Amino acid sequence: MVMARKEDHLRMRMEHIRFGKEELERRRKSPVLARAEEIEAQLKDHNHVYIVDPRLGFNQRTFRFWINRRSVGEEMEFSGWKLGHRHTVEAVIYILKGHGYSVIDGIKYPWEAGDLICVPVFAWHRHHNESGDELLYLAATTGPFSMAMGIAIYEEEKYPEYWIFAQKGEEAMKTLIPGGAEAPPGGRVKLDAGKWKPEKRSNGEEPTSAELYYEQLAYAENEEKRRRAGKVLVKGKELRFGSTPMGRVAYAVEPRLGYHVKLLSTLLAEIPPGKRSGAHRHIYEETNYIISGEGYSIIEDRRYEWKKGDTLVIPVFAWHQHFNTGRETARLLVHSSRVAMESTG
Repeated sequence: MVMARKEDHLRMRMEHIRFGKEELERRRKSPVLARAEEIEAQLKDHNHVYIVDPRLGFNQRTFRFWINRRSVGEEMEFSGWKLGHRHTVEAVIYILKGHGYSVIDGIKYPWEAGDLICVPVFAWHRHHNESGDELLYLAATTGPFSMAMGIAIYEEEKYPEYWIFAQKGEEAMKTLIPGGAEAPPGGRVKLDAGKWKPEKRSNGEEPTSAELYYEQLAYAENEEKRRRAGKVLVKGKELRFGSTPMGRVAYAVEPRLGYHVKLLSTLLAEIPPGKRSGAHRHIYEETNYIISGEGYSIIEDRRYEWKKGDTLVIPVFAWHQHFNTGRETARLLVHSSRVAMESTG
């Protein structure tokens, strides 16, 4: 065992004390705006372009945000796949251009531009382009969080030598969690919500240690059922926008709507021409991709002009407000780690 020296203990303690002030400086230096021109230029050379990622200097720890392009010719590469890939991170995909379908845990989900897909954690999935043109989609994934926790696992059908768990072939689709409850490939279960709630004891006693232990052992099976019971596809044409102090908002991927996510929340926001959102701040990370429109945002007293295809990265607890200066409604795709913040308090 390596024992720390006296000065090491003091140094480590001071790291805790200094963290808050140093974090403010990291937020100040972190990039805020990613330009559409820069993203498009990189897409000419790479089909998979990271837009927001801590490895690119962004002070964002929960999720990354990227864009993927698939040409018509590339589709042949995926035609023989039976599984695709899976990962122990949450993933929310927004279709920018094209139409096709995804096979997730054996079930086919047709989609078109404007739709979203919420991929269950560790479910085998693959995407197919049927549009006869290039496919463009955006993805937010919680890889940075899982990597920091040491629980990030990515398994691809193409690289079985890097698989961690023993399941091979199509048998792997029987469970989303190694050791979890097996179900037929693509099987969806109906979750009895009342079954998983703690029982109310008439005598006011707390659960016993034995009861708590067996509930802990049953976690994988219960989590398996929750994941399979969660919603997957969001049809863009069915999104319901409502007026809020922040403007017109439609929640898309959200646990309160039946999607099994514990870190990510996704919504779409609209700002009419000449209007603005409310000024606000929050203790969670957020990215805003401009789907349409043009305008500017005031973030901590600095002005950032934006247009279609740009991405805004809002620093944690920074005051921000968006203004539409164009002639059309501005629509923003908003990913945030609000759910993670609410889970941890």
